[in-house]
Amino acid sequence: MTFRNRSRAAVSLVALAASAALLAGCSGGSPAPAEGENQTVTWWTWNAFNPDKTIADFVAANPNITIDYKLYSYNDYVTAIRTGLTSNDGPDVFQVQPGELVTNFGPLAVPLDDFLAENGGDRINPEGLSQLQLDGTQVALPSYMSAAGLIYYNASILDELGVSVPTDFDEWETACATIEAAGYDCLAHGAKDAWVNTDVYLALINSIAPGEVYDAIEGKADWTDPAFVQAMQSWSDLFTSGIIPAGATAAAEYPDAFGAFLEKKAAFIALGTWNTPGTMTSVGIAVSQETVTATIDSTYLSAPFPAPVAGDDPTGLFGGPDNGWAVSAKSDAQDAALTFLDFLSLGGGQEIQAAGGNIPAVSDVSVATDDVVDPRQVADIERQQTDLGKLIGARQIPYGDLATALGEALSAVAAGTLSPADAMAQVQAVSASLSR
Repeated sequence: MTFRNRSRAAVSLVALAASAALLAGCSGGSPAPAEGENQTVTWWTWNAFNPDKTIADFVAANPNITIDYKLYSYNDYVTAIRTGLTSNDGPDVFQVQPGELVTNFGPLAVPLDDFLAENGGDRINPEGLSQLQLDGTQVALPSYMSAAGLIYYNASILDELGVSVPTDFDEWETACATIEAAGYDCLAHGAKDAWVNTDVYLALINSIAPGEVYDAIEGKADWTDPAFVQAMQSWSDLFTSGIIPAGATAAAEYPDAFGAFLEKKAAFIALGTWNTPGTMTSVGIAVSQETVTATIDSTYLSAPFPAPVAGDDPTGLFGGPDNGWAVSAKSDAQDAALTFLDFLSLGGGQEIQAAGGNIPAVSDVSVATDDVVDPRQVADIERQQTDLGKLIGARQIPYGDLATALGEALSAVAAGTLSPADAMAQVQAVSASLSR
């Protein structure tokens, strides 16, 4: 399952944030071209973070390596990479996501296990590594970490109304009644998008039955088991209770729902850590302001997605590497490509991610908090980075047909055209038909 809509939107919100960073790059000692030998590394991406600074810092430290950067839209990237990796005109370093892209293109990448052992790979978040492996082989390294399982909330609205952050659905419905009486929507949500619906479903099931969804994804549990049906019923309840307002099924998460959240039309939105730079830093807010007409004058914070069942714990974060970098097995500049990879995932590239508000993949680099809008956001961001070290599981479903089936089931239940039980029966039928 890909999250291309969210990825592009997240980059648009924070791409300028890291331009304020003045951190010099450093590298971790990977193999480099022989002294005096000039090489060019071709770098293909669909959403590299602050590529201008990344390239400038890397070339400053490695003047004999030139980076030939090519940016695609996501769809164009997938088309181009299929042929590029089997030709002599493709990339030396290319971008992947956990799931289908690793499965499809990992066999065309240089194995990185020895590289990691020699270059401090134990510094990288274990989930950042495991989700970029194929059949036990490391085929890519992470750019930065991200996770879902959060709600972001407008603290200015909640403070104004004296409303506490809800921890379960009962509390949320009570809060929503007060919020709606004051003229705001409660939870802005773009139910037109399967990826954000799936994020919410994973938050629900990981609260009701923590971790069991990953057994179902692998065919070791049945999607019609009571916990999974209960989670789908809770998804339906979000619409029938009014937590999610009418019209959400026709709205996209970006720009519709997120725009409503920024413009103080809604108190909550269900997003993940990628949302932090564009809502909690002054540079990020300035970038976000370019996407809406109303002045952004609120303070935003995050909290765990409320538990559907009173007394249960909300979900833990689930996620992993937002994307990662691989070296083509056909590259004729592999030493230089590995030097660049080292910079991106172990060296100065991680400092650039941290300075822009993204959570680094390496555990010894802390995300920057010096540009927050409100002092409360420092602890919020630090909590996010800590929680990313204890993820409950992944966001991606690595089987395209299953991901599609779950997305369609969620859409049908949200529209009221399918019951939760029937929806899960359809998901189970697809799951049972897969060859894993």
